[in-house]
Amino acid sequence: MSNKLQHTKLRYVAYYRKSTESDERQVQSIPDQREWALKAASSLQMRLEEQYEESMSARKPGRPQFDAVLASISQGKANALLAYDASRIARNAMDGARIIELLDSGQLHQIVTATSTFKNTSTDKFMLAFFFAESKRYTDNLSELVHRGLASKLAKGIYPGKAKLGYLNHPKTHEIIPDPVRFPLIKRMFELYATGQYSMLALAKVMYGHGLKGYYETLIPKASMSGILVDPFYYGAILWKGELYRGCHEPVVSKALWDKVQRVFAQRGRAQAHYKREFPFLGLIRCGECGASITAETHVRTQQNGNHHVWRYYRCTKKGGTLKCSQPFMREEDLLARMWERLKTIALPESEEWVFPMLRQLDDWEAEAVTNENAPALKLEIEIAGIAAKLRRLNDLHVDGEIDRAEYAARKRKLVNAKIALETQFGKIARQGVMYWLEPLRELINAVRESNLPAAGGDLLELRDFVAEVGSNLILNSRKVLWDWIPPYALLAERALCSDWSG
Repeated sequence: MSNKLQHTKLRYVAYYRKSTESDERQVQSIPDQREWALKAASSLQMRLEEQYEESMSARKPGRPQFDAVLASISQGKANALLAYDASRIARNAMDGARIIELLDSGQLHQIVTATSTFKNTSTDKFMLAFFFAESKRYTDNLSELVHRGLASKLAKGIYPGKAKLGYLNHPKTHEIIPDPVRFPLIKRMFELYATGQYSMLALAKVMYGHGLKGYYETLIPKASMSGILVDPFYYGAILWKGELYRGCHEPVVSKALWDKVQRVFAQRGRAQAHYKREFPFLGLIRCGECGASITAETHVRTQQNGNHHVWRYYRCTKKGGTLKCSQPFMREEDLLARMWERLKTIALPESEEWVFPMLRQLDDWEAEAVTNENAPALKLEIEIAGIAAKLRRLNDLHVDGEIDRAEYAARKRKLVNAKIALETQFGKIARQGVMYWLEPLRELINAVRESNLPAAGGDLLELRDFVAEVGSNLILNSRKVLWDWIPPYALLAERALCSDWSG
């Protein structure tokens, strides 16, 4: 019986596939595969029942159209398969085995490709299995090359993806460089959010006015804004599959500003901006008993003379999950008084015992440091080298199986962040010399001078921002406001333990 006569007795189903890669990297595009299949069907007088196509990798099982092809054969609608190449059919062991099984059962009589015909014979099935295995080996090898390339890039601090908003891919070198237009706008966005006075929507509108827009010249979506503000990429790190790497790209903001944004995000992300203007401390404090949010409300009392007196109260929402929360309400005036009492523990008195001797000592240190300017840089170099050594030891522990990947990623993240902080300080020394630490210290002293602290009866938004800057984990408990001091304010709060302020 001639081959043409054999083909006329079979019912064919055609399958065309390309992966999700670009067309120029395909063995053959889908239109080319379809053109070949129709010509082959016409010349050999094939009875072509159905045609299926999809753009999907065959590296793993789960292709919908391929499954439909096998279902058509299993149900007896077709008993022959037409495909340009064996690699178009399967690149994984499971899908290859399913094809071989259909040949074994007699439900699939033959497979026709551009170069071969496979029937239900031991030799043909062996060759078909060989082609499937070769396709899988090629895919696995390509995957290994890609992973090695990604690992190499990440180890060098190169982000292995498309440049993020605020950056560009250099057209020739492909390195990630700052976008001259959006880079400063992203920085401004971090600075504005760090004030705690903007919701995501309000921030998106402000940045739109500055020229930072999304696709189709629209507002950047709130989810995208949140994603930018919590992304370590913008302080110079790369988070890739749960693991943190030191990036070689120019950071948008310092790690200190990024950390401040995270605190604002955690404390005030859910509070609405228009409520903050009336109730400035919403979203900042939680209940110390049940952990629920603190809400606020206004009570108006009409006096006998017809005037209205407005009282503002803060209280627990009672939504902390406990059966009963016993915390009472607190008037805003009392809340402010408790905050001021706590802030006074870091206030430096305007006296000859504190502020003025401290500022004079800074001047003396500045004069002395001129002769020892390299000492801080040398110390930082030693610390950076020590962290690099710890990272190498940590990697050895992971490779040797001493620690699992989750522990490895967590410990590595801490070390990478510490290394970034030290390298940032080292860069400041290189640019500014000893002033890199003297100026921030001088700014700190001036900020906590008693006369410079935000007054309890002054601008409440300014007071809120200052409290958020110096403290974290704020709670309201038994009409007392408590928080953990953020360094270096913790040292000021505990200075009573030391008789000598310079200590």
